[in-house]
Amino acid sequence: MSRKHRSSPDEEAVERYEFVLATGQPDQLVQVHAEAFAALTDDQRGDLRTRLAESVDEADRPVDGRPDSLARVATDLEVTRPGSLERVLGPLLPAVAASVMVSPLAIALFPYGYASGSSVWQDDADDDSPLL
Repeated sequence: MSRKHRSSPDEEAVERYEFVLATGQPDQLVQVHAEAFAALTDDQRGDLRTRLAESVDEADRPVDGRPDSLARVATDLEVTRPGSLERVLGPLLPAVAASVMVSPLAIALFPYGYASGSSVWQDDADDDSPLL
């Protein structure tokens, strides 16, 4: 069966971001999140800080709104409670996912072209392929 469904660029970025979250090592995730969070506006980082603070214990809350501080808290949350970060990001998820996917750092850290949008996510990939 051929995959004829064409997803939006946001959906594709989120799908690849899910792969990065599932397979990345914590130190790699901190790096790519810091880079992605740096690409957010000040208002978006403020929103992210609030969302993270509401989702973690008081002792684990971000100390400030710097991208690296937010990245550490976000990564710790995802490592301890897989799947939580996507819910916490909420409306910021597509922006963060897109930033991660175009990041030279993410592309270098994650092999086989997953971060760059190639490999198994080809539009015409065969669903019965042993690679899927």
